[in-house]
Amino acid sequence: MTDLPGADLARRWRDALADPRVVHLDAAGSACPSRGVLEATIAHLRREAHVGGYAAEAEAAATLERGRAQLGALVGLPADAVALTANATTAFTCLLGAWPLGSGARVGVLSSEYESNRLALVALASRRGWELVDLPVDPAGRLRVDAFGEQLRAGVELVTFPVVASQRGVVQPARAAVTLAHQAGVPVLLDVAQAAGHVALGDVGADAWVGTARKWLRGPRGSGWLAVAPGLAADLVPEYPSLISAGSPGVARLALGEASIAARVGLTVALDELTTADPAAVSARIAALGALTRHRLDGVAGWRVQEPLDEPSGLVTLAHPDLDPLVVAADLLGAGIATTAIPAARAPADLTRSVLRVSLHAYCDADDVDRLEFSLRG
Repeated sequence: MTDLPGADLARRWRDALADPRVVHLDAAGSACPSRGVLEATIAHLRREAHVGGYAAEAEAAATLERGRAQLGALVGLPADAVALTANATTAFTCLLGAWPLGSGARVGVLSSEYESNRLALVALASRRGWELVDLPVDPAGRLRVDAFGEQLRAGVELVTFPVVASQRGVVQPARAAVTLAHQAGVPVLLDVAQAAGHVALGDVGADAWVGTARKWLRGPRGSGWLAVAPGLAADLVPEYPSLISAGSPGVARLALGEASIAARVGLTVALDELTTADPAAVSARIAALGALTRHRLDGVAGWRVQEPLDEPSGLVTLAHPDLDPLVVAADLLGAGIATTAIPAARAPADLTRSVLRVSLHAYCDADDVDRLEFSLRG
């Protein structure tokens, strides 16, 4: 289990970390950026200070367009199908609010839905007369494709779910779900905040996507994005039109212009680095690191892994019968290891107890897992 793929990739990315003093095992929260991303972000802020924010943004137009093109490529869409937002939650609420669904529409959702998204779904359903329908899952929280087909035939107007949840490192069968949904004439909106830069998405073929910069894409905080297939984009009706995007074609009508342009510049540099490294190679290393970590930590000092041990993701969750993950995560950070604790209240439809989340990016190595195991053993 220690023969990990992508050793050269890991070495290059590790050498280029902006700050390697902490063991970064929190890619699902906020991954460690490279020095190049940090320097590009700061350079744009300095340019804003010199010539003003709007002039600096105009100068960065080609960079921002390159970023949109690379985001589109991740999900199999062109650059003009991508709009930039402040974060994934804003992208989700903006897109969902513009979706052409009438009163009585049934929207299929997973129990693992990110709670901010769920709250938005509940609020919109209440205002617009939608019905939220729970999609069928197996004991691991994975969509049951066979039962999903039956549910589609019973009548659903939209399906939305996270490809990888925030609190559960299970990769949903997105491609199979989209294929079945399209056969039934049902569009699919995917949340890929925890999936873009983590697992392959290019052949999934969903109708719409929302994501963020700060997680597996390794961009700065304060930048998000959405992408919509051109055929659907023309039917969207922005709930709150803005002056900057009014009259724009397609998905550009949902773009939010007043934002951290420096963060968007930094995201583009992070996407450049991902493209150079080869997203498939990055995904393969992340999956191998996740499997290594699950096999190593399951049962250590009473901690139990909550996903199948060989799940192809780098997001690992651990539960303990006695210890509080919030306290443990704070203690680990004090020891120089960054993780995240997920309270059960953060995903009440999915979690029955709090978990410790460990999320490994391609710059991680087996030594990082050794250090985490040693710390958990106390």
